[in-house]
Amino acid sequence: MSIRKALIFDMDGTMFDTEPISYRCWREISARYGYDLDRSVFDRMLGRDNLRIRAICEDAFGRAYPYEDICREKVQLQLEYYRSHAIPIKPGLIHVLHYAREEGIPCAVASSSPRNLIEYLLEKTGTATFFSVVQSGEEAAHGKPAPDVFLMACDKAHVAPDQALVLEDSESGILAAHAARIPSIWIPDLITIPKEVQGLAWKCCRSLDEVPALLAKGDSF
Repeated sequence: MSIRKALIFDMDGTMFDTEPISYRCWREISARYGYDLDRSVFDRMLGRDNLRIRAICEDAFGRAYPYEDICREKVQLQLEYYRSHAIPIKPGLIHVLHYAREEGIPCAVASSSPRNLIEYLLEKTGTATFFSVVQSGEEAAHGKPAPDVFLMACDKAHVAPDQALVLEDSESGILAAHAARIPSIWIPDLITIPKEVQGLAWKCCRSLDEVPALLAKGDSF
């Protein structure tokens, strides 16, 4: 039986259904500055770090796109939305968190989002106490799809990468886990990732609800 010594969760699109909210905020703030940030642009941004998102925006709109201003205002608008609305939790999140607690498996969040957004969402949803490690990609030298954020989470959890398990929805997240040599489970969200990237994941689950039973089977990684 292969027992995981840590579960590492991506946040947006994996733990919380926040990607549609993020899209509305990116679109609204961009429109204030005269730019139409449509889904084709946003889908390229999913799971990427700040540097890559900037490059995507500049590729779509040119270097005149005021990325720093728009990004700052977008994060503020998103926080304002979260303060006045319930946070949509992905199916199975509470189930898998309780399973990990019962089995004594530490949990970590490793997200490309800013730390203030991560910590706010964990506190508001009442899930903060389940996580011993919170790692923001903004604190890493290189964001996803580079492995840094996952390796930093493993280091803080005192777990070897090959003894952890990543739960991810995005292409960049699966690529980052593969680069870190951490087994991963792909849980589809807004978009389907390329089949060659799907093949890098250990398993695919339709939702987090399927993860405890999968882990309890003890299949080899």
